[in-house]
Amino acid sequence: MSNTISISGKNSSNSRRVLKDYYEVVKGQVYVAIHKDEDGLLLYEVVEPPLTRDDEKIINTIVKYLQERIYKEPLSIYLNGRISEKEFEEDIKDAIKKLKLKIEEPVLEKYIYYIKRDVLGFGKIDPLMKDPYIEDININGPGRPVYVWHSLYEHLKTNIIFETSEELYNFIIKLSQKVGKQISSSNPILEGLLPEKARVEVVLSDVAAQGHMVNIRKFKSEPFTIIDLVLSGTLSPEAIAYLWLMLDYRRNVIIIGPTGSGKTTLLNALLYLIRPEVRIVTIEDTREIYIPHDQWVPLVSRPSMSPQIRDVTLFDLVKVSMRIRPDYVVIGEIRGEEAFALFQAFASGHAGLTTLHADSINNAIKRLLSKPMNVPLPLLTLASIFVNIQRVKVNDAVARRVVEIHELIGFNKRRPILNTVFKYNIVNDEIERASESKLFEDIAKIKFTSVKELKLELFKRKELIKAMVKYRFREPGTVFRIIRNYYLNPEGTLLKVSTGALP
Repeated sequence: MSNTISISGKNSSNSRRVLKDYYEVVKGQVYVAIHKDEDGLLLYEVVEPPLTRDDEKIINTIVKYLQERIYKEPLSIYLNGRISEKEFEEDIKDAIKKLKLKIEEPVLEKYIYYIKRDVLGFGKIDPLMKDPYIEDININGPGRPVYVWHSLYEHLKTNIIFETSEELYNFIIKLSQKVGKQISSSNPILEGLLPEKARVEVVLSDVAAQGHMVNIRKFKSEPFTIIDLVLSGTLSPEAIAYLWLMLDYRRNVIIIGPTGSGKTTLLNALLYLIRPEVRIVTIEDTREIYIPHDQWVPLVSRPSMSPQIRDVTLFDLVKVSMRIRPDYVVIGEIRGEEAFALFQAFASGHAGLTTLHADSINNAIKRLLSKPMNVPLPLLTLASIFVNIQRVKVNDAVARRVVEIHELIGFNKRRPILNTVFKYNIVNDEIERASESKLFEDIAKIKFTSVKELKLELFKRKELIKAMVKYRFREPGTVFRIIRNYYLNPEGTLLKVSTGALP
């Protein structure tokens, strides 16, 4: 229900707004107001404690004292984890005491917030980094509003602006220090991972026509698990049990969907279902996959800006992975010739998973068959399962849903023959069973078992997932523990979890 209230703060427009949402980001200091403008567009407003000119002068005095008298070197060196927030806060209080400043408690908390925000944090976009609903932050140039991707409201314009090119460039230098990479006119593109586990892309005005550009994609400090995906409605227990069984029988999975649909999140969650003792090699441009397996080998590509240093591409890393005997080869996203190498790995008996940017299985197959991927048609059927995840509207909010799970059976004159096993029902907001699995028959023949036994195993795993959902066994460590024990003692694990106990 909307409320009409007056909001004020350093970044507030000090006008009356009809709120759509209002919540706290930093305890007692920072709030976010989501409201509509006169044209009916949603806006994201950061509400911080107000600062007077005298406040700013005092803060500058404290920061100068910290730099010159306590640390005796530029504060920027503390951006990479050399000092904790708690230690820094104590140093701020010590500086205030030595400067003999008399500051009352509420004002002191405000000063500490701003100093920590600007020195250890991300300056004026620090509230965006702390907001758990923000997934992407887009800075499109100086003098232009910062935009965010909000998990509930999608694209939103914020009230944050980097006023000048110099201000934005100084912020980029801070990012480069955090990432540990240099950026300059001779090297105007920066890609890297922040200590906060966020991916950053920077393009300087040398190649960005409207000025320096920054994109920050945030990731949860604790990854989503399969139980989180059920609780959020992304997948059903039966669909997860099906994918678990297919992975266990080494069927290859390709997750497709548009940007921001949750492909990598789903990929990471599914990896927790793989047997704990097997060897998994993950290959990415930027580290996004985190799993607890002892035999996990993460490989990351390395683009080169110097003729003396060679590029290490995804294609190179797939070739390397073949020499270290992996059970599963996982590529964060296929876009080029590494797709051909991955399918060669499938052909040689390695199982694998990957994601592909496509809005339908037909378009995914067209991409795989075309340049630069060039996967031969005979190899394409080695991609046994295609999982289509999309963003959909549910009760006026944006949600991520797996809308189809297909089995690729073969081709008829380059047209895919599909068996749709699960399909999303928009009326019920659920993914439902659409047909029986055709792959069960192939698995039964190869593994010398029966379709009946496979269906029974599917049922057991579905019941296990349902029990985990019921008792909210959703933390990554807990999920991995239950899956590990299920492989060791299926019946005992199912029995314990069904009663709310951990194995």
